[in-house]
Amino acid sequence: MPDQDRDKVNLLDFLAFLIKWRKFLAVLTLASALIVTVVSFLVTPKFRSTAVVRVQEEGGTSIGSLISSKLGGLGGISSLVGSMGELSGEFFIAILNSRMLGERIVAELDLRKVYGMEKATMEEVLSLLKANTRFELDIASATITIYAEDSDPMRAKRIAELFVEGLDRRNRELKSTRAKNEREFVSSRLEEARGKLTSLEDSLYRFQLQTGILNVEEQVKATLQAAAQLEAQRLATQTELEMTKKIFDSSSPEIGMLRIKLASIDTSLQNLIRKKSADDRSEFLVHLQDAASEGLSYLRLMRDLEIQQLLVGFLLQSYEQAKLEEVRTTPTIQQVDAPSVPTKRVWPRRSLMVLLGAFGAFVLGLIIALAMDFFGAAANDPSHPQHSRILRLRQSWSK
Repeated sequence: MPDQDRDKVNLLDFLAFLIKWRKFLAVLTLASALIVTVVSFLVTPKFRSTAVVRVQEEGGTSIGSLISSKLGGLGGISSLVGSMGELSGEFFIAILNSRMLGERIVAELDLRKVYGMEKATMEEVLSLLKANTRFELDIASATITIYAEDSDPMRAKRIAELFVEGLDRRNRELKSTRAKNEREFVSSRLEEARGKLTSLEDSLYRFQLQTGILNVEEQVKATLQAAAQLEAQRLATQTELEMTKKIFDSSSPEIGMLRIKLASIDTSLQNLIRKKSADDRSEFLVHLQDAASEGLSYLRLMRDLEIQQLLVGFLLQSYEQAKLEEVRTTPTIQQVDAPSVPTKRVWPRRSLMVLLGAFGAFVLGLIIALAMDFFGAAANDPSHPQHSRILRLRQSWSK
C-alpha cells in the first residue's frame, strides 16, 4: 500500500511540475515548431523521377538453338548448350554505379555548376550525384528501378533518362566487345575444325578406294543375301546330285555337270566368306570375314566425320552470331516505366519536420525545466543536501 501511494504521489508531482512549467514548455514547443516550419519552407525542395527498366540478354540462337535438332540425337550433349552473355542483375547495377557513367552524366548536365562545385574534385561531385540517386534490383521480376532526385523536376527526369540511356549504351558496348573476342576465338577454332574435317573426308575417301565400302550396312546386307541365295542353290544342287547318282552311274555326264555346278557354287561361297585379296578391293560386296574389321573402321570414320561436321556447323553458327552481335545497334533495355517529370516533392517533409522539431523542443524544455527546478529548490531550501554547493556555485559564477 505505501508503494502505491508513493507511485500516486510521484505521478501527482510530475503533473504539478508540468503545470508549473506549462508556459515555458508551451512557448518553447510552439516557437520551435514555428521556426522549423519557416525553415522547411526555406529549404530547397527535391523532386524524384523514377524509371523501371528490364535488361534482356539474347542468347538462344547464338550458341545452340539453330542446331538443337541435331544435338537432340546426341543425348546429354544438348544440355550443355547455353546462351551467350547471360548476365546477372548485379552486373547492371554495377554499370549504373560505375564512374564512367557518372562522369558522362556530370559532363552532360554540367552538374559541377548546378551543384556549385566548380572547384571540387570529380570524386566529390560524383558522391553528391550518388547521394541523389538510388538503384533497386527486383530479382523476381528481373527489373531495375532507378530513382533520381533534384531540386529541378526537369533535371531529375533528365538524370533518370541519362542513367537508362547510359546503361543501354554501356551494355551494348560490352556485348560488342565480348562478341568481338568470341568471334576471334571461334574463327581460329573454326579453321582448325575445317582442316580436321577435310582430313577426315580424305581418310574416308582413301578407305573407300581401298575397301570398296561405300555403305557398310547395305553392302553387308547384299552380301548376306547373295550368300543365302548361293547356299540355297548349293543345297538344291547337292540334293539333285544325290538323286541323280541313284539313277545314273558315276560316269554319267549329268552327274559330272552337277558336280561342276556344285563346285562353282562352293567357290562363290568361299569368295564371299574369305578375306579379300589385293586384287579384289574394288568389289562391291563385303566379304564376311572382312565385315567386322572393315565395318568397324568404316563406322569409326563415319562417326568422327559426323561429329566433326556437327562441330563445324556449331562453330560456324557461333561465328555468324558473334559477327551480328558485334555490330548490333538495337536497344538492349526494355523501359517498363519511362522517367516522367515529378510534380510532388519528396523533400522536405514539412509535417514530419514540424512534429520532430516540436517533440525535440518539448523534451529539451523538460530537461531545462527539471534543471532549473532542481537548482531553484536547492538554492532556496537550506535543508536541501545540495544547498551549500549551489551557494558556492553562485558565488563562483558572480565573481
